[in-house]
Amino acid sequence: MIDTHAHLDFNEFDDDREEIIKRFFDSGGEKFVNVGCTMQSSKRSFELAKNHENIFASAGIHPHDADTVNETSLKKIEELAQHYKVIAIGEIGLDFFKSTSSREVQITALKAQLELAENHKMPVIIHCRDAYNELLDILREYKTSNWKGVIHCYTASWSIASEFINLGFTLGFTGIVTYYKDKNEFDGEPEIYKTIKKMPLERILVETDCPYLSPVPERGKRNEPLFVKYVIEKIAEIRNLSFDEIEKLTSENAEKLFNI
Repeated sequence: MIDTHAHLDFNEFDDDREEIIKRFFDSGGEKFVNVGCTMQSSKRSFELAKNHENIFASAGIHPHDADTVNETSLKKIEELAQHYKVIAIGEIGLDFFKSTSSREVQITALKAQLELAENHKMPVIIHCRDAYNELLDILREYKTSNWKGVIHCYTASWSIASEFINLGFTLGFTGIVTYYKDKNEFDGEPEIYKTIKKMPLERILVETDCPYLSPVPERGKRNEPLFVKYVIEKIAEIRNLSFDEIEKLTSENAEKLFNI
């Protein structure tokens, strides 16, 4: 199992971080990516990756903190990106749901970090909430032959998913896929299930986004990398494949995308 999006540097794990890491690897976990979302978080992620052979890091600034993206912070991200344990630029993107930074500032910050990733031929980890059309417009504008990356915590329709796939992106699915119980509640099948059924298998990644979005049956608890197994189980069920098949496919996809 490879969890492609964790935040084990967060203070929610200060009391038992090493225990959680050991539990993941002792229980079949292969690797995980600890994702930076501020300058400080990117540095902590890098330190965590340096100290563990099978943990990797990304460096980037989340749209909530887009107003901290400037020449100095971009230089620091670039410096971190020189190390082989830093395998992506992220978590970057757009969030028009909370909009803690203005839309204009978010767009400027995203473009600056996309350019950094393009210059260094690195994949990107993109957060997007209530801004899919705007994000697609930007990615089309910046589309190059070097694009690689993942749209983190994808929950939207297949029509939008296909646009990202055509641009060269993979999609990351989290514990949200386990939250739906009754198809009738949604007047049929949940949209996210329709998307997963149509997804090219080589474009699917699994994530926890821990400490958030704990999957059923752990919902309501603090999430952790080991719980990625429940995301794999649900995707296997939706695609009518075995756990082992989805585990193998998603691990291969992660290794290829991030070169780990």
